[in-house]
Amino acid sequence: MVVIPDSCCGAAEKRMHDGDHDMTIAFVGNPSVGKSAFFSRVTGVGVMVSNYPGTTVEMTRGTVKVGQKKIDIVDLPGIYSLGTSTEDERVSKEYLLREYPDVIVNVVDATRLERNLYLTLQILELGVPVVIALNQLDAAREMGIDIDAVQLSRILGVPVVPTVATKGIGLDEVLKEAVDPSLSTAGRIRVHYDHHITNAIKDLGADFPDTASVIRLRALENDTDFVRMCCRPHEADLLLSKASEMASEIEDAHNMAISDTLARDLYGEAGQITDSVQSIVEKDTSLKHRIDDMLTSEYVGVVGLAAALLLTFLLVFRVGGFLEEGIVHLFETYLIAPVETELATSNPLVRNVILYSLMGIEAGFAIAIPYIGIFYIILSIFEDSGYLTRAAFLLDNLTHRMGLHGRAVIPLILGLGCNVPAIMATRALNTLRERRIASVLISLIPCSARTVIILGLVGTFVGYWAAVSIYVLEIFIIFITGWILGRGLPGERTGFIMEMGPLRHPDVVSILKKTWLRIREFVYIAFPLLIVGSALLGGLDTLGILDIFENAVSPISVGILGLPAFAATALVFGILRKEMALEILAVLAGTSNFAMVLTPLQMYVFAVITTIYIPCVATIAILRHELGTRDTVMISTFTILLAFTVGAVIYQIGMLL
Repeated sequence: MVVIPDSCCGAAEKRMHDGDHDMTIAFVGNPSVGKSAFFSRVTGVGVMVSNYPGTTVEMTRGTVKVGQKKIDIVDLPGIYSLGTSTEDERVSKEYLLREYPDVIVNVVDATRLERNLYLTLQILELGVPVVIALNQLDAAREMGIDIDAVQLSRILGVPVVPTVATKGIGLDEVLKEAVDPSLSTAGRIRVHYDHHITNAIKDLGADFPDTASVIRLRALENDTDFVRMCCRPHEADLLLSKASEMASEIEDAHNMAISDTLARDLYGEAGQITDSVQSIVEKDTSLKHRIDDMLTSEYVGVVGLAAALLLTFLLVFRVGGFLEEGIVHLFETYLIAPVETELATSNPLVRNVILYSLMGIEAGFAIAIPYIGIFYIILSIFEDSGYLTRAAFLLDNLTHRMGLHGRAVIPLILGLGCNVPAIMATRALNTLRERRIASVLISLIPCSARTVIILGLVGTFVGYWAAVSIYVLEIFIIFITGWILGRGLPGERTGFIMEMGPLRHPDVVSILKKTWLRIREFVYIAFPLLIVGSALLGGLDTLGILDIFENAVSPISVGILGLPAFAATALVFGILRKEMALEILAVLAGTSNFAMVLTPLQMYVFAVITTIYIPCVATIAILRHELGTRDTVMISTFTILLAFTVGAVIYQIGMLL
């Protein structure tokens, strides 16, 4: 038995609960093992989504009653190990070591048992009570895999409960095992490490008798985060120093890094366990797996992915646009117009602040319900069916050129519908560096609102191919920006490792719950800023500050960009909502026939600047939530400078032609 002593981890303090809950259970597992479906089924919709303190990594909490006990359940991000290659792994490890949950529910994918047991064996070394949820047994049986859960429980020394989370099978049994007072850490398996490592752990124990063997093991691996979380600073430094000397000797003896030796031993143990409990009853030749082969093939898979992404874009754009039009009509007819009439004789400042605030609420509903709702329904289907990992696999080579991995494809493509949910979807990326690059690129992608400007202005009054050329220009800018950031942006670079689980039938209940949670989070984050930003613009307009601004920037807007002076004000309103730039431009121009007041070159320049410059308020709010104020300011500043530079170059070239 391995127990982390209170003197090192403060376990006694971590076990103290607040007055609201009797115990805490942490869900831990690899990505795509069905952990989210498990959590959703157990907790329902009454959960809280938040970032772990000091990070952008999302954690979900919920509460459930088992008998008379009120249980706090925490869904940790999906990880492959307790190492430190990704921010998700750091957060999960820090939570387990600092918060010290009463029980860990390790959700294991039955179709990838050996790979999942690598993490399981590391978790068992922590000395926390563990229950194994052997999930996706239905998919395993379809693949001809049979697992003896009873034998697996005997070998590991912990309860193993067969489950199918999407159907709710076995979930109650997992919770009952987790709250069982007799659940302990006694009798669990110990990994058979190389004798050099075993001897080193014993030798370190002689010098540091108060540290658990798992801490000494991590010290040998030079896992400074783990050791410093578990030990006092001075003790951690001494332990790491001593372990470093021993690790060098072991590496010389094995002629390989000690981390590779440990990984070899863990995988060896996982492989032996799998061989003893798993049997193949038949080779699967089902239609589902023939389809899977086609989806991941070099040619058919790429064509299928292009079709899936095109269908997604069309659904988000067409259905979302239809719903948006209806929502806007309802707001304009039954709320904004009556309020505007009622306030016709009131104070102009009060009237504008109220009306602009209502416009902000209208913009929020027009984005959240049509675009984000449809987007997340489709994304949840992709996730729960297993198709998302196949899309990432197919396009990994392309995105690699921009410093990203294949899993960034979906957020980038769906940015064409709306930048807000696309940036929220970057949470699937491994590191902060990748999320930064993806967020910058998404901010440059012409969303559906910017498409309205491109088609409504350039497509209508300049020509179809002129509008197409803007998209070509955007693709070129995005690729060059990604190429530069991929090579110049500092930060951690990780390899592309993703489990490709079997294709599954998505669960409707799980999809709807997941969609609701994501929409709810957007509403809580973006709505307040939309309302405040709208009210501020209304006040600035009434006080004449926008006119002052227009005059101040005219040397740039008129002199360098060649636009009429009133176009600057339209660009400001585009910050609230991109298509509003076109609407305000028509109001200020006094006509919607832009050919009467703007030259084709001016319309082209205006459309290009609008598609590149600072994202809308909702996107800015999400950027700040995901990356922080500093990164948001830098991204916004970069897009403004880029937009004006490109616009100025196009204007100068146009004047020469």
